[in-house]
Amino acid sequence: MKLPMKYNFDKVISRRETHSTKWLKFDDTDVLPMWIADMDFKCPLEIIKHIQKRIDQGIFGYTDEPNNLSTAFIRHVEKTLNWRIEKDWIVWVPGGVVGLNVSCKTLLAPGEIAVVPSPIYPPFTEAPENMERGLVKTYLKDVNGRLEFDFDEIKNLLSEDTKMFFLCNPQNPGGTVFSREELQELANICLEKEIIVCSDEIHADLVLEDNLQHTPYSSLSKSSEENSITLMGPCKTFNLAGFPIAAAIVPNKEIRDDFLRNTKGIVSHIDSVAYVAAEAAYSFGAEWLSELKEYLKVNRHLLANEINKIEGLSLKGPEAGFLGWIDCRESELDNPVEFFIEEAKVGVHDGAFFGNKNYVRINFGCPKSLVEESIYRIKKAFSQRN
Repeated sequence: MKLPMKYNFDKVISRRETHSTKWLKFDDTDVLPMWIADMDFKCPLEIIKHIQKRIDQGIFGYTDEPNNLSTAFIRHVEKTLNWRIEKDWIVWVPGGVVGLNVSCKTLLAPGEIAVVPSPIYPPFTEAPENMERGLVKTYLKDVNGRLEFDFDEIKNLLSEDTKMFFLCNPQNPGGTVFSREELQELANICLEKEIIVCSDEIHADLVLEDNLQHTPYSSLSKSSEENSITLMGPCKTFNLAGFPIAAAIVPNKEIRDDFLRNTKGIVSHIDSVAYVAAEAAYSFGAEWLSELKEYLKVNRHLLANEINKIEGLSLKGPEAGFLGWIDCRESELDNPVEFFIEEAKVGVHDGAFFGNKNYVRINFGCPKSLVEESIYRIKKAFSQRN
């Protein structure tokens, strides 16, 4: 018999008065916001009480890395991903997007190029531009709702100036958990062409398929380890979005030294509360995370089951995370995101933001009642189309 949950993920908590970016996005307050990757769950008490204790101390100056943060993170990664990393490899930075940009500056000289798979979270395409480096897009294939690499296209795109590949695994927005075999094929190409991989694995803790396991790119082989930067962090896993902290895992000392050098004078300090939150999350958040994933599985099943009943829409997965990539290509909608927002009053994220206007991204990391309400609105709007 399934035991009741310790944590209450059903509770709806008002967020407008906290200046929530997610909840203040739409001028029309009737629109239900389900766009940005920010869950509507209260983060675990095990984290909150450590934050509160730090706040009660009352002084918030420049802060060094807590003694136990990297140890707790290493233990978490080994337990959940079966990947052993060393403390010296870890560089704490104020967010994953910072890590993407510093990686670009570290791995690419002016005139050199990064390969960016599309559709993808826009900071991947923005980072080379920010650092005045080049980029070329390779387009992921939609194979029965799963975004997959087109390895032939990747090979055709590579040139002597290609020095970095941006990997997002699990993939955002599609939610693909790339298999070891897929990653190894990518690694073979990159190692042959002397291309270093920057792998954003921020959703690695949120695999929702029981038969799938996240494989860190760096764990494939010694060669992959020495030719990669991996970005991870607690922000998506423990609903700490907005806290400026992430881990750049850089096993190669030469690359790591360059990475650190490129942060000087540009990357800000990590604040004291973010350090405390991260350490508490990795030390005491395992039970909450386990229950969160079970809750997300229920929401995902409910959403996909109902969306797939609507003519012209399709949702497969995601294999990880809390973001559904809805295929609207058969809907005959000229502007899918506008229809969802204006007609259904469901505030989805525009697929064009990620690279394909024929899709929308929906966030089901919220109480089940909000998922049910969004489904009701979407079905009603589609049933009333002229």
